[in-house]
Amino acid sequence: MSAFFMTKKHHIPALLWAGMILLIIGIPGSYIPKPHKFLEIISPDKIIHLIMFGPLSFLTARGIWKQHQNLKNAVLSSLSLGIIYAITTELLQFFVIPGRNGNIYDALADCIGVLIGVYVFYKTRGNKV
Repeated sequence: MSAFFMTKKHHIPALLWAGMILLIIGIPGSYIPKPHKFLEIISPDKIIHLIMFGPLSFLTARGIWKQHQNLKNAVLSSLSLGIIYAITTELLQFFVIPGRNGNIYDALADCIGVLIGVYVFYKTRGNKV
């Protein structure tokens, strides 16, 4: 096995999860049922955003931690990367993907998911460092 693969293998789960998110957000809007206007802020859609971005940030932090064994670096890097990815996916939906519209509430749900994922990672790994 190559040295490159051996040093990067810890990042494969996060990269696969990020790819899955891109596939999901690439679904045209015409295939997605619209929630009632009253439920727009706290719709089931927001729960899906939490479910997508929580594990992503957990897996990202885990990959960074396994490679470098630095909890602070893993947490801060995962937070930064997760928030950047969340904003990027919303911008892609707003400007690029037909029938999709990224919005601030979705970005906020994504970022809350990132925070939850990093918090869970910190609480589970913080005791083992």
